Amino acid sequence: MTFSKLLVAWLLLNGTVWIYLSYALAYLGRGQIAETLSKTVVVEVLGVVLVYSLKALAENLSKNNTWPDKPKAADNKIEKDL
Repeated sequence: MTFSKLLVAWLLLNGTVWIYLSYALAYLGRGQIAETLSKTVVVEVLGVVLVYSLKALAENLSKNNTWPDKPKAADNKIEKDL
């Protein structure tokens, strides 16, 4: 587990709790606050998860691809790992 994975997991958990709390606010008659809170949280949580997923995709493509500028030793090591 890396720090960024832990951070994204914490943000996702925290955002999920906030969304459920917005339902509690709506139940208590605070519909406008609940609507604003839930919209904001969904946008923020989805944004963080999307950015992290794109970063992880780019890292995996870079790590697992044989780029032309990689030295020969690195290419041989990759072929042996496969």
